Amino acid sequence: MTTTAAAGSLAPLPPDMQRSAALVVDANPTARMTIAGQLRAFGFSSITQVGRIADARREIERHPFGVVVCGDSFPRGGSGQALLDDLRRSGLLPFGTVFILITDEATYLKVAEAAESSVDSYIVRPYSAGSLYDRIEQAQRRKVALWDIHRALEEGRHDDAIELCLQRFATRGPQWLQAARWGAEILLRLGRLGQAQALFQSIWDTEPKPWALLGVARCQLDDGAPAAAEQTLRQLLELHPDDPDALDVLARVQTELGQFAQALDSLERALEATPLAIGRQQRLGMLAFFIGNRDKAVELLQRAAALGLDSKMFDAESLVLLAIAAHEHDDADELQRHRAELHKRAAADPDDVRLQRFVHLTDALQRAHDSAALDGDVARWHDDATAPDFTMEAACNLLAALAALTHRGALAPQPALVERVGLRWATSKAMGELLASAARHHTPYAEQLRQCETTMVQRIEAALRRVADGDPVMGLAELVTLAQQTYNARAVESAWLVLQRHRDQLPNGERWHQQVATLRAAYGTARHRPALGDPRLRPAGGIALGPLDRRPLPPRPDQPA
Repeated sequence: MTTTAAAGSLAPLPPDMQRSAALVVDANPTARMTIAGQLRAFGFSSITQVGRIADARREIERHPFGVVVCGDSFPRGGSGQALLDDLRRSGLLPFGTVFILITDEATYLKVAEAAESSVDSYIVRPYSAGSLYDRIEQAQRRKVALWDIHRALEEGRHDDAIELCLQRFATRGPQWLQAARWGAEILLRLGRLGQAQALFQSIWDTEPKPWALLGVARCQLDDGAPAAAEQTLRQLLELHPDDPDALDVLARVQTELGQFAQALDSLERALEATPLAIGRQQRLGMLAFFIGNRDKAVELLQRAAALGLDSKMFDAESLVLLAIAAHEHDDADELQRHRAELHKRAAADPDDVRLQRFVHLTDALQRAHDSAALDGDVARWHDDATAPDFTMEAACNLLAALAALTHRGALAPQPALVERVGLRWATSKAMGELLASAARHHTPYAEQLRQCETTMVQRIEAALRRVADGDPVMGLAELVTLAQQTYNARAVESAWLVLQRHRDQLPNGERWHQQVATLRAAYGTARHRPALGDPRLRPAGGIALGPLDRRPLPPRPDQPA
């Protein structure tokens, strides 16, 4: 590395930044030492050096850094760009951390990728110490310009934060584009989808950034309009064919529409663009598993585990699916290995209900030859299947495990349990088919689940015909009874729609409203989407929002929970 200015001639960085630690990530030991020397001359006293992406990820997970200076390419695989993408997606990089990417080339694609990942600065070798100093100082200044918005979020003043973002956007004040993006993301997190979509659209019309149009699509999808989201994403992908975040969201759309083969293709294209992205490895593996391509799923999930089992970005759902596959192949050692890892994670986080479900399911697979214990498991599953937090993921996992246990003769057929799960989750033809695919290891279960979807359609349509024929009271009563019996989101939302349209004609309208609103908060459409992986991880196209990250927000009265 060459420099054109002496680091020692520069004024030290502000004291607050000097007191923070710095991380240097570069495969070249000489380059690492040179960068560390420059940072030391800027006033940093605590500097950590690592030569591999995996080591950098672990350091960032374990320690706070004020500055990360990272090379872009590594001989053993990975890139600084991929590291930054994963850190942003998983919320592991604090707001105040300045991330500087150093690369050997400045092609248009490289620069565009860096911009889309919100890297704080991008430097091409050879560079001067003065250039590095300027990049760090300017990035810190940008963060200071957004600090009032960040502080409002930290203090839970969401409306104040939104107002600050809108003012900055309207006046084109400091960091107005980033402020506008923050505002749209905050609105989206709060469930104010119409306002979020309008702001994303205004940003796109003013400054056509791919993330802005992607934000429009995300709002459309969350608002229950997957066809509109697909059209928006096609527009974006015509302009940016290999945008991995757009491909991720497109896969979500296609999954909701039941286009599973197309969703697989979209996820494969996204993974090709970012081959070391652990999250994308897992999402592709999960979808492959649930639509029946077990060999492909196991390969992908095992690769994800090899890349980052000890990373916070690794989703323990992968271990559940690998355990089910091991049971299907009668591989007791492999099953026990995944089960032990889940037990370790659950012991470290005993309040995580999702992890506890994972442990219980793999425990049942482990004791497949203990019929008395399995009877207790079945009773527990009957109860769990009606819990508000029993997600689509939990349903697919349970059905896959039930199919494996029944197919191998470890468990007697459980049509009542399968029907309970099927009637609750068969909210569309696509969802019914996904459930059937998850249980395809035992054909009678798959057929039963498809019939559950048909049954729900027939019963909901019969109630809606009664409403259309002029009897909204009986039609609503039938829908509410069906919703109470099955906890099916389509029945719940149909009852809500009837209530909104015919409330003036209903005796005891307030009582009906309270009853349906309670059902909707617990079992409404927002809880019935075929999401892949941990919903607490940041969605494709999202950004870090500090205190809003991974923190569930209370539902608004006019929004499903």
